[in-house]
Amino acid sequence: MNTKFRDKPAAYPARGADGKPLKPLPQVLLDRRATAHFKPDSVPEEYLEAMLRFGTQAPSGYNLQPWRFLVVREKENRQRLKTAAFGQQKIAEAPVVIIAYAIQNDWRNYFDDILEEGVRRGCTSRDTLPELKQQAANFLEKQISQSVWLNRQTMIAVTSMMLLAGTFGLDTAPMEGFDPSAIGRAFGLPENVEVIALLAVGFARDPEKPYGGRLDLSEIVHDEHFGRPWVGHGDDNAHDSSRRMFDQIRRQANEPYLPAPME
Repeated sequence: MNTKFRDKPAAYPARGADGKPLKPLPQVLLDRRATAHFKPDSVPEEYLEAMLRFGTQAPSGYNLQPWRFLVVREKENRQRLKTAAFGQQKIAEAPVVIIAYAIQNDWRNYFDDILEEGVRRGCTSRDTLPELKQQAANFLEKQISQSVWLNRQTMIAVTSMMLLAGTFGLDTAPMEGFDPSAIGRAFGLPENVEVIALLAVGFARDPEKPYGGRLDLSEIVHDEHFGRPWVGHGDDNAHDSSRRMFDQIRRQANEPYLPAPME
């Protein structure tokens, strides 16, 4: 297999699509909302290209990069995708929709080439390569579900694209409401494909949605042990609701929690 590799992106837009300075990542995280409706304005090619290039800089297990993307821009194709996504209007409105998918066991086709490229670039040594190959193959074949692994890896790349779009002043809507089989049929995907997410990209038509709030860290973060709520800077005590929830969980538990064995 003659696999092509590339280096890190060396050039990318220095300003946002609106001509403003690139938005810092912390501000992107604070400002981002899932866009309900899009303007018809097209996404400039250089920004779409940068999203794809930087999104695929995301980390992946053993650098196997199992994610694949199908970029949909033609009006007729967006209409077909809308039908497969339960009629969500934003798909027809957004000038770009990215179908994120992965192919079951496709990592085998790239396994040797990717690990050999790692040796060439100094990421690992020739001496340790056989051990690394055995370790990776054992994990992927025996210790984890392919579906779980593919979803985990691909969503890291999708999230990277979504956040980079925000730095460029673009709006996005990640979507999980769709019929994977219908998408596969409509776009000729192989039968052994996992369709993982859709990402609509463009410019929001409506005013920004209000901030919906986020759970306090004491509700969702534990400190060293389950049931010990995180007490952040400025918090003297975790919220009472957290303590009551953890107490109830303990009372209802009849046996120690054991993680399910990986397939």
